[in-house]
Amino acid sequence: MYNLIQIAAERVRGTFARATLNFIFIILFVNVFQAIFGPENSIVGVIFTIMMSASMVRDMTATPWKHLLIQAAVLVWMGVSACLVVTLPPLAALPINFATIFGILYAFTYEYATHMYFPYILSYLFLVFISPVGLGQLPKRLIGLLAGAVCVILYQLFMGRNRVAETAQGVLTAMVDQARASVRFARSGEGAPASPEEVRGTLCRLSRTVYERRRRVLQVSDASFSMIDAGRGLENLVLLLAEHTLSPALLQAVDGQLCQIRAFLQREADALPAPDPAWFLPEGRAEKELYDTLEYTCGHLRHMTDPDTRRHYRPTALSFSVRLKAALDVSPVRVLYALRVSLLLAAFTLLVQALALPHGKWLLFTLASLSLPYADDVGTKTRKRVAATILGGLVSVAAYALIPSMAGRTAVMMLSGYLTFYFSDYTGTYACSTIGALGGAVVTGAFGWGPVGQMFAIRLGYICVGALIALAANCLFFPYKRDTATRQLLKKYAATTDLLTRVSQEDSPDPQLYYDLVIQAHLQEEKLAQNAAQGCWPEIGAILAQGRERVRRAHRHWAPLAT
Repeated sequence: MYNLIQIAAERVRGTFARATLNFIFIILFVNVFQAIFGPENSIVGVIFTIMMSASMVRDMTATPWKHLLIQAAVLVWMGVSACLVVTLPPLAALPINFATIFGILYAFTYEYATHMYFPYILSYLFLVFISPVGLGQLPKRLIGLLAGAVCVILYQLFMGRNRVAETAQGVLTAMVDQARASVRFARSGEGAPASPEEVRGTLCRLSRTVYERRRRVLQVSDASFSMIDAGRGLENLVLLLAEHTLSPALLQAVDGQLCQIRAFLQREADALPAPDPAWFLPEGRAEKELYDTLEYTCGHLRHMTDPDTRRHYRPTALSFSVRLKAALDVSPVRVLYALRVSLLLAAFTLLVQALALPHGKWLLFTLASLSLPYADDVGTKTRKRVAATILGGLVSVAAYALIPSMAGRTAVMMLSGYLTFYFSDYTGTYACSTIGALGGAVVTGAFGWGPVGQMFAIRLGYICVGALIALAANCLFFPYKRDTATRQLLKKYAATTDLLTRVSQEDSPDPQLYYDLVIQAHLQEEKLAQNAAQGCWPEIGAILAQGRERVRRAHRHWAPLAT
């Protein structure tokens, strides 16, 4: 028990500074935004505090102008659509609402990367249900949304200004440390050698960094090419150390070279010398492979840090139609999910508006939150949402019944928002959100145990109904399970590795196509490994081993051409 208290105290101390600064930033941002754009747009300020934080799961700093235009276009359309949905008759607004929700879900749901759809869907529902505006107020709201789009990009540029360098440096340093652990184990038996699965996972993280930094599909810089190849060289080094029995002197030489690589990555050394060929004499097969791998890795690390390579993009020979198809990236998971949830939310928005349901927004927020891409995940999140509603609701009833003043209730709401920073699990964060939401409903209109308890019962009723509808829609009527997605992804992974093999054997392969396929293979591996870890398809490990061997063979064909 004492240890648990110590762990909790350490977590609170570690989170305090970040949580406090973020909370102060949110309060200041919302108040400044409200002062500039009026109290009717305070919800827009709240929306952007959510979006700025949520946007950090992706790296937009490589092409800020492009992402600014995308953010501006999406947010303006959300504002116009929300205005039309609340001003037009419900039936006339239905197709507009459906098209907007479908577009948001498809655009911000990703097959391999972390999804970003929920902040946008939640923000859109806020514009419709919490603070709607008419046509006369729309211009000012649109200006506020455009200002918010600028804030999102500025937040990215400030918070992520060193992101790519730190990520590449951190991931490659981690791979060097993994290789040194294998060397240490081979020399003295100390510790444990690096697991090939762990090393592969680190390499996949490196590919994800490059994937998010692309200017566009099939446009990756030469520096990013070299970053991937340096990572693959370090992975190959770990595999060679596991495969061969090497002399202590040779292992010491390899460790010395890895130390130089680490110092170069950490900017403790300005230059990275090539490995000394004399270390690898007499030259046998193992020695030659080790020397070639280290020389290849060092060469690409030097190339990666050359400023000119960061601005050089080799053109692709692929036709416009092929590039357009790759950019659209039509995915069954994304299409079916966007279609299912947009139909669900548009239909129940119509119902809430037609029946003029008080607090009907809670039903829509529940449906949006519990409608997930995979039906397998809906039940778990539903249980957490209901439990969090009950927990947060009971705390709310006690707090708001005992504190009748508006100032006191506002303080409770602010405290609940601040406490969300200390929870990582959905149950804790949503319990705090429940306290804030109920506070907004009762802050001026309900006093005493009875009225406050009644408001809690109404919220619980909406959420339970929404949970049942979400379960039925996602698990019974339109189920899309992880098993189905895994089958489709396995086919795509096989096709990717086969095409990569063919491309690498061409006399003059297209480098953009080659590296795009390498990145895709790594992202697909990562997703398949995640599915395997969640109990789906335990035989994935063997399939991935075969695919990785095809990718490595392709690399052996490609490496002489690349150098």
